[in-house]
Amino acid sequence: MDSDGALPRLSIIIATWQAAATLERCLKSTVEQTFKQWELVIADGGSTDGSVDLLRAYDAHIAWWNSESDDGIYDAWNKALGHARGDYVCFLGADDFWAEPQTLARLFEAVGADDYDLVTSVGRIRDSATGKSYDFGSAFDFRRIGPRAVVFHPGLLHRRTLFEEHGLFDTRYQIAGDLEFLLRLPADTRSLHVDVVSVVMDAGGISQVSVLARLKEQREVLKRCPRYGPVRAYVAWLN
Repeated sequence: MDSDGALPRLSIIIATWQAAATLERCLKSTVEQTFKQWELVIADGGSTDGSVDLLRAYDAHIAWWNSESDDGIYDAWNKALGHARGDYVCFLGADDFWAEPQTLARLFEAVGADDYDLVTSVGRIRDSATGKSYDFGSAFDFRRIGPRAVVFHPGLLHRRTLFEEHGLFDTRYQIAGDLEFLLRLPADTRSLHVDVVSVVMDAGGISQVSVLARLKEQREVLKRCPRYGPVRAYVAWLN
């Protein structure tokens, strides 16, 4: 964590619940980053499995954390956003971790002094049972976002003021709220794609396991988006 009193370049938000088995790996991968201009902001959903003990142990590295019941991941993210101070914000799952200690340094070296709205990168989906993995994620494209999930969301850097300009996450959703937020962004959104693996994600998250639920939510999100509407949303859902 940057300790010179300056505001951080990046707020790393983690929503966690009953994730003591993987949370420390996530925290450790952040603390070990060679780039230090970050802060950790963590919303725990009232875990009883030892997660809170881990948060206490890492308290010196955390700018803000709280443990209380919430209405899901997007409610937790919204709570955490109220405490974020970075120029950029990203969202990690408790079972995600930065790919290497130089990851953030590489991302911010690419950003430089420019002011982007979104900075995308590549994610690695890993099956710990088989050892197999695959990489996923490409640049933000206003024309394509929606029917095809081309952006890898964990590790995606959002300019923090986007949430002031376009609102917080819609808590009606449990899986596709991040997509719904990206669909609100305008055509002139300034984005940068950095072609590096930034975050490793364990296979088996809610969006991967609950495929039908995810597809249903994506369809609802597209139906409510003025650029798509019910007919185009249904066609995208069939595809």
